[in-house]
Amino acid sequence: MKKQIFVVTALLTVYLVWGSTFLGIRVGLEGGFPPLLLIGTRFLIAGSLLYALARWTGEARGRWEDWRESALLGFLLLVCGPGLVAWSEQWLSSSLAALLVSTSPVWVTLLDGKETFTPTRWVGVLLGLLGVAWLVGASLTLSGHNVLLGVAGCLASALAWAVGSLRAHRRPQRRGWLFLSGQQMLFAGGFLALLGVFWGERLALTGLEQQAWIALGYLTLFGSVVAFGAYTWLLNNTSPETLSTHAYVNPVVAVFLGMFLGGESVSEQAGVGAVLALVGVLLLVMPSRWSKRLAG
Repeated sequence: MKKQIFVVTALLTVYLVWGSTFLGIRVGLEGGFPPLLLIGTRFLIAGSLLYALARWTGEARGRWEDWRESALLGFLLLVCGPGLVAWSEQWLSSSLAALLVSTSPVWVTLLDGKETFTPTRWVGVLLGLLGVAWLVGASLTLSGHNVLLGVAGCLASALAWAVGSLRAHRRPQRRGWLFLSGQQMLFAGGFLALLGVFWGERLALTGLEQQAWIALGYLTLFGSVVAFGAYTWLLNNTSPETLSTHAYVNPVVAVFLGMFLGGESVSEQAGVGAVLALVGVLLLVMPSRWSKRLAG
């Protein structure tokens, strides 16, 4: 019973915190942070905290091979993950960004050569792709010539996350999660910060609004440390089917918060695309026993 309480608490943490980071990024951008420097600073701070904690708890230092693999995973999962999302949210609402990124299980299924395609999974993939097309169509009605850049950025983020997740799954690491996560975040943070500077981003600390600092603190402490820690604990304490539910709960949380706290609106066309995409994702990540029942 005690473990069940921990599992539920950890799941709610992942649902609520990761679902809210999309709005958190938007708040940080509106408060004056440039996108790449916002996420770069977030990961540099979080990575330093995790790396220091790893050393304090006695986790072994990594070899060169560990740093190299962490750099690659950090690029795929973090630079191309939240980094691209933040860049895209310059032109997209947090709700639309979350819905586009939620399609990552579709790309995982298509890229995983070991995946067995049941009729239910085929339906899930087709609905997911149809939902993406619908969401892209809805974005064409938005003003601003850079909207399509934002859409492309979010879809690229979902694809990179899928590639990184598959690589991480197929190449299990020998080190502890604190050390590896710290490595990945330090690399991603440094890369994004340098890229932001070369891209022409400038950070005037005196020009940042209070909400920007609050957003940075929230994204760093809760998004990168607390929720990531809960997610990692769940990897070893619950089933993959249960853990994968965050793929369709997070965007629902993001849309809800975007509408009721961020004043965002979702068009009817985007709503249809969202339903198609989320049902597709649900069919892809639901427990296998449900899939067999639906497949007859």
